[in-house]
Amino acid sequence: MRTPTLFALSLALLSAVDLPGQERGRRGRRPGGPPTEAPAAAPAAEPAKNDKPKSYTAIVGGDVYLGTGQRLTGATVLIADDKIETVGHNLKLPEGTVVIDAKGKCVSPGFVAVAGGGMGADRNGPYADTVNPFAPDIKQGLAAGVTSFLAGSTNGRGTPGGSNAVVKLAYGDLDGMVLRENPVVGISMPMSTDERDKLYEQIDAAKKYLQEVADYPAAKAKDEKAKAPQAPRGGEKLVEVLEGKASLWVNLGGGSFGFFRRRGGSGGESDVDAIRQGLDLAKKLGRGVVLVKPTSAWVIPDEIAATGSKAILSPRTRVEADPKAPDHTGSNLASAAILARSGVPVAVTCPVGMFGGAGVGTNGILGQDLNTPNVDVAYAVRGGLDNRKALRTITLDAAEMLGVADRVGSIEPGKDADILILDGDPLHYATFVTTAIVNGKVVYEKGDDALYRHIDRHTDR
Repeated sequence: MRTPTLFALSLALLSAVDLPGQERGRRGRRPGGPPTEAPAAAPAAEPAKNDKPKSYTAIVGGDVYLGTGQRLTGATVLIADDKIETVGHNLKLPEGTVVIDAKGKCVSPGFVAVAGGGMGADRNGPYADTVNPFAPDIKQGLAAGVTSFLAGSTNGRGTPGGSNAVVKLAYGDLDGMVLRENPVVGISMPMSTDERDKLYEQIDAAKKYLQEVADYPAAKAKDEKAKAPQAPRGGEKLVEVLEGKASLWVNLGGGSFGFFRRRGGSGGESDVDAIRQGLDLAKKLGRGVVLVKPTSAWVIPDEIAATGSKAILSPRTRVEADPKAPDHTGSNLASAAILARSGVPVAVTCPVGMFGGAGVGTNGILGQDLNTPNVDVAYAVRGGLDNRKALRTITLDAAEMLGVADRVGSIEPGKDADILILDGDPLHYATFVTTAIVNGKVVYEKGDDALYRHIDRHTDR
């Protein structure tokens, strides 16, 4: 009788030791509690064995910018299938690991553009049905370091609206392109008093609905005939915002942008009142909002920080100050630095150009901002933004504003393996992307693509 008992106990112990190691870093794994009976342990272990990574890739020896403001010199990034497994020094690599030598180079999270166009994405959803994984400008975006961007609109007047998706530049991989649909809803400010009152009524109705949802199980337990709560008509997007399923962007100004300055009004305009409307909305919701291109944010940074709100800035956009009040009006090149010092997360994007281009694309103020997403960051640095925080404006903080920081924006275990290998500092104007990896796959090599392979700034002259 003793032998069968010992065998069952041994089997249970082996299963308990094996499961955590196999679940480490894999997408969708949810470790459960220990088995209550020894015989049940063996079948439970089997799915984990089948879910082991099929392939490993290691980027070895580079200076790794984590995207959080930290850098590891001469480190290794280990990728298991499409996820980052671990980051560090002196890692033991699994047998069969494909090694990419990054010595003398920099390794960075893929750039996240808070607004973009083209690059395989249509202007309207559902995006999973319309993306083109073989669009030529995907390669152009990858060469510039962009690995994901927000496509579509964030328009909403009176109530949150918009149709958008975070799209990955997963060249050749249709299934890997759409990261998340409709992670952002938008609303325009300023609003009239009537519009604001109606919106606040909708928020109250959405809050009431969510409270009823929370109370429903107890009500059902008391009365089997209790009816399930009904979502308020027209308030579905507000419910998503309150639940934290969607990020609310407050679109400010409403004017178009000219080549050198914002047009649509007289010089010296201030959008402080519109910003404060947005902050009042954040207080009503009980959660921060994202202020989109707030020209005067630098005037009230502490008010923005107090609500937990964030800001998307266009450092190259210039709005002339009112000569009578130059200290409180117009744009400020130091806006990103001022907001960051107050604890406000900042993302940057390009201004709208003379010929269009609301985000990173083949239009814009430089003609093709798709070639130069780091130019906007450089302007923010010129205005005093700390270098350690500057990279976050197009990586982790940008991903936070898109509601996808759980997947992209930094090099951390468990996140998608969207990684750049560069021949210099990620934000230097002369740096080239030598390799781009999306979802764990190499999708761009500078030496294999006609875009920039003829340029070698390290060649002896």
